[in-house]
Amino acid sequence: MTDSTCSEILAESICSAVIDVDWPAQSPPVGRRACAMIADVLSAATAGLAHSDVHELRTAALGGMIEDGHHSGPSSVIGRSAGAPPALAAYLNATSIAREQLQDGHRRARGHPGSHVVPAVFAVAESVGADGPSTLSAVLAGYEIGTRIGVAMDGTPPNVHDIGTWASVGAAAGVAHLLTGGDRTAVAAAVDVAAALPLAPDARTVFTGRTAQNMYLATAALHAVLGGQAAAAGVRAAPGTLELHFARITAADPAGFARRLDALAADGEWTVLDGYLKRHPTCALLHGVNDAVEDLARRGPWDPALIESVRVRTYAAAASFDESAPTGELAARFSIPWTVAAGLTATGSTGDAFGRAALDDQALRALAARVVVEHDRDLDAGYPDGRPAVVTVRFTDGRSLTETASGPPRGDGPDALADPVVAAKPARLLAVGGSTWAGDVLDAVAALTSTGRPADIGSLLRRVRPIPDRER
Repeated sequence: MTDSTCSEILAESICSAVIDVDWPAQSPPVGRRACAMIADVLSAATAGLAHSDVHELRTAALGGMIEDGHHSGPSSVIGRSAGAPPALAAYLNATSIAREQLQDGHRRARGHPGSHVVPAVFAVAESVGADGPSTLSAVLAGYEIGTRIGVAMDGTPPNVHDIGTWASVGAAAGVAHLLTGGDRTAVAAAVDVAAALPLAPDARTVFTGRTAQNMYLATAALHAVLGGQAAAAGVRAAPGTLELHFARITAADPAGFARRLDALAADGEWTVLDGYLKRHPTCALLHGVNDAVEDLARRGPWDPALIESVRVRTYAAAASFDESAPTGELAARFSIPWTVAAGLTATGSTGDAFGRAALDDQALRALAARVVVEHDRDLDAGYPDGRPAVVTVRFTDGRSLTETASGPPRGDGPDALADPVVAAKPARLLAVGGSTWAGDVLDAVAALTSTGRPADIGSLLRRVRPIPDRER
């Protein structure tokens, strides 16, 4: 490391890169990808509002605030005509982003940068009347700073979930970037201010499908808004807090953190181009398995009774998701046996695979029990560069079929938008508000590179009214 702190090095390198971007002329691939990521996050947040547990969490957070001009704020809340103060709006909008496990992510950083940065920066951008280009610059700054911290962490400790760790710090930097016009001192300060109060969420709560996980992104977004606003206002933490405090709590390899981050800060590549936009509504660690099953299913689907057994070999981080009898919809999204069984049959691997009807299907549950998940040590070297998996289906008539997955899953990396399913995903998820409304939202996101403003998007998002599942 040099004599400068990690936060100062990051701020200097990233702010310089972002300031050099001229929307939209100089870097069209970056602009397209940033807008695609924003559309992906906003559509996932909108779709997630259809779940009653999200509705109840949002209602609890609102604390009796009513829909009138006397109980509102400048920042839009998706599905609510009245606005809210920026930190509360960011919290409310982030509650639903990961609800259907369709949030964005970054494989090498092992987390979900856009899902933290977008709700935080957009809430603040609306409150100050920011234009599109300055908002995009702030989103990019937060994304690029966050992912570099995430890569340098080399993962999180075994029982700590990534949501709310490095991406929250990056989002705080994005907020400070927006409020100060990219002032490097303020952005560096935001990194250390957010790092001074590290979140270390329980991984088991997520992986076992508990609804407290809906609070993780929400709390992280709130934390980012407050940290970024505080830094812009002059609040300061001790220099070096990121590497001397934050990394020691949240990084899998704190000893090598500063050295890796020093090298990554100087990397001129745009990490947003290497992010992923989920094709499958499941935990990202399962996506190699899900891709292989999708390839197998092209020769199906099959009656569960015709499948004798399924053998899944995969890398260590994925192999632990071997629960064959998930008790609820959220838990099923973290189950290799369940997603395999659903994907091979007429149920498919869409949202219907996780509904009550599917979970109560005894033939499907019996098939999930016949899925064996094995940790193949030979596949460990393929992660995090990819999500390797080998899936073999044995049928009752003696036949067998095998498909493999290696390298990045579909929807992951520079060519993510070439996948038609991924490219169409925002329009499909936003269709809850009607196809015309969905098109208007996507047009408003695209306009951010020129004359559009976050407030234009916010006014549209206030109008949608998803129906919670308990009311259907």
